[in-house]
Amino acid sequence: MAAPDSGAVDRGRPGPGDRAPRRRATAPRHSSIGERLIAGVPARVMRPRLVFATCLLALVAFGILMVYSASAVEAASDGLGATYYAERQLIFAVGGFALVALMVFWRPAWDWMRGRPAEVVWAALALTLAAVFGLGQASRGAIRWINLGFFSVQPSELIKPLIVLIAARLLFEYYECRSLSADRFLKLMGLFVGAPLALIVLQPDLGSTIIIVVTVFAMAFMSGLSPRVVVGVILGGLLLVVLAIAVAPYRMERLLVMLDPWQDPYGSGYQATLAIMAFASGGLFGRGIGNSTLKYNYLPEAHNDYILAIIGEELGFVGTLLFFAVFALLIWSAFKIAREAPDGFGRLAAEGSAIILMVQFLVNALGVLGVIPMTGKTLPFISYGGSSMIASLLLAGIVLRVSMESGRQTVYGARRAEFAVMTEEDAVSSHLGRSTAGQPRRRRSPEDPRAGARRDGFAVYDGSGGRAGADEPGRDVR
Repeated sequence: MAAPDSGAVDRGRPGPGDRAPRRRATAPRHSSIGERLIAGVPARVMRPRLVFATCLLALVAFGILMVYSASAVEAASDGLGATYYAERQLIFAVGGFALVALMVFWRPAWDWMRGRPAEVVWAALALTLAAVFGLGQASRGAIRWINLGFFSVQPSELIKPLIVLIAARLLFEYYECRSLSADRFLKLMGLFVGAPLALIVLQPDLGSTIIIVVTVFAMAFMSGLSPRVVVGVILGGLLLVVLAIAVAPYRMERLLVMLDPWQDPYGSGYQATLAIMAFASGGLFGRGIGNSTLKYNYLPEAHNDYILAIIGEELGFVGTLLFFAVFALLIWSAFKIAREAPDGFGRLAAEGSAIILMVQFLVNALGVLGVIPMTGKTLPFISYGGSSMIASLLLAGIVLRVSMESGRQTVYGARRAEFAVMTEEDAVSSHLGRSTAGQPRRRRSPEDPRAGARRDGFAVYDGSGGRAGADEPGRDVR
């Protein structure tokens, strides 16, 4: 029997001095959704997007929970189910998220928001604002709602996202594109922003007017509006607010309640004093979710305008601060998304959406806390109300749509898309017109003996510095 050859190599097993065979790395498999939403997106774009989406889901879920907690007693006392208002709020949230999904995952939504369809929807809502005076439902001295049977629509809430989009486009075209003259810019702003504001003032709805005006002027300031003009507008606006309070007795009453709610604790200061008692009852860590006492038909509008008082009573000071922190994180991530926007329109649209949510949050929270007069504005994503929930989610959808566009295109990618490859014989590009880069230059002059025979186009060199032959492909240098 022949002895095995000592020099033979066992191809099946590695020898003691041999390296283990390298396994071929397999690329991770991603789902189609992962490829579209995550793969290839820079961290600076994906991180604020995930933070914003997480905070949004947390706030909406928390809002539905608190609406249930604040409204269960009132609903039961009215002969309705304990979950009546919570179920309706859930339906509004699902409908709002359906619109958000349409904006985020449907690519033409970006063109829709930038173009004429947004103006068509604005026109429909403006007509609805005008129809409020004839078909509207009066409540507490104001006509702001149209009753559709299954729920009431508040057009002044729904038109806010459209005003943000159209103002962002006009500011972008005037300050950055320079495609609008000053006269036309002022006329368009007066039409698309001034006309709805006039109708909202006549309802009357001073709170929504202040929120929209502050948002639009903040967007204009970020676009390049002179600080002197901004200061002048702020001073003029404060004067108009003081005049509006002076001419309306109920507004003056709210101002006096803010200054001293205990002057009439069983009359005009009733809600304000009960809100203070709710925060005091909550203490540091709260009484626990569902354990509020003031929601037992003591505090009116406990699930609507004054839901923050119930949050303060059930979650306490610490829980309220955590709630504020989540909302602040939502706004911060929205501004981070705006920084990565592909163009000025996207930046202004995201910033405007964040500002209007922030201003409305402050108007409600500071009103409940007694820092400013109460205006009756809802707490975004938290207070009960279909129009408020849908409008707030539409604003959030604008921010997420801008984030999706940021992942698709960057400023440098847009610049590269305009480049074209030209040869020496091409004097004019096929799609960009005449080249402004001058004559193309070779790395070596044709007269240089090292250059070899003259070739058209690019010359290929191997990794060692030598020139690849006509029949020899260049080496792939890693």
